[in-house]
Parts: sequence; C-alpha cells; structure tokens
Amino acid sequence: VELQTAGCPVRALPDPTGGSFDAAGDFDRLIAPPDPASPLLSSVDPHGETRLAPAQMSRLIQEIDRLRVQARPGREERGLIRLRTLALYCSQQQDAELAFIGD
Repeated sequence: VELQTAGCPVRALPDPTGGSFDAAGDFDRLIAPPDPASPLLSSVDPHGETRLAPAQMSRLIQEIDRLRVQARPGREERGLIRLRTLALYCSQQQDAELAFIGD
C-alpha cells in the first residue's frame, strides 16, 4: 500500500514505531479471505490495483482498529500501524489516495 498525492507517491512519513516509511504491508493474512466486517479491505484486489479516497479513510481506520486485535506481534502489527498512519494522513489531504497494488 502506498500513499499518493496528486498522483505522486508520498515518501518518508514518520513511522509510529520509529524512523520513517512510505508504504505498508505484511497484513495479507488478515484481509484474506474477504470479511463482511471489513468491506473496504475486502474490496482490495490482490492481483490488481485498488484505490481509496480521503472520504473513505474514517471507515478504513475503523476496520484497521478492529483487525489490530488479531494481528501477530511484529511485522503484521507494524504493517497495520503503518496502514493506519497512511489512512490518517490521506484523510487530511483532498488530493490524496491510498493505492493498494497487488502482485
């Protein structure tokens, strides 16, 4: 997952776990198979590209918060923390979107 503003990737956001980052991942297990309780994350195409707009971020943050209790400590939990940070940033930018880029 990467954050884009005006079509350009956003780089070097402050990472809540330290340092900086520009993408999120490592939480695939938590979003497959699709779950009706997480409609936005369930809509992500694992092989294509899915884009979410700022208006969708509050719902996405709620889904992430629900999934965090299921996340394994380490990479999976860090991935969700980073995704939440990207979603918060995106929610504050009119020309931003989150791009989920599949395999």
